[in-house]
Amino acid sequence: MTRKWTNSRFESLTGSQVKALLRVASGARPPSEEAQKPDVAEVEQLLGEMSRVHGEGANTGLLEVAMAAGTAVSELVRIKDLAKVLIEGAPDNRHREAARLLYHVAVATAFVHHGKSISGRPMLKQQVVYEQLTMTWTGHAIGRLFREAAARVSTPIPPE
Repeated sequence: MTRKWTNSRFESLTGSQVKALLRVASGARPPSEEAQKPDVAEVEQLLGEMSRVHGEGANTGLLEVAMAAGTAVSELVRIKDLAKVLIEGAPDNRHREAARLLYHVAVATAFVHHGKSISGRPMLKQQVVYEQLTMTWTGHAIGRLFREAAARVSTPIPPE
């Protein structure tokens, strides 16, 4: 007998989010964790390559700008929208993951530093992703940003 488990909180998770959730739940570590360690310089390089291809010019330091507490919400929205375009046009998984990281950093920064939700997706549904990104980026400012975002998710943002 197969039992189907559903929960509206988890129904809209993407495949990669489900994999991340299962990895967290199982306690499994990816093979060769040191080899998998993220590199900000590589992410910035991949983002720069993609933004040039999409006619965005030399968008250097996108990740750094998206992480900065003082970056205006309007700029974070622009970066988030650019990240969505980059995700769609990514030539391979490395580029796609770099663009996804940029997207989530922009959304998390707006949430943590400005108390704004700039994603159409409810922040509660981002929590699993943010917890995974916290672990992936442990010891880096990106990991701290996602840890703060995950901690704040349970506190709803009042509507404007």
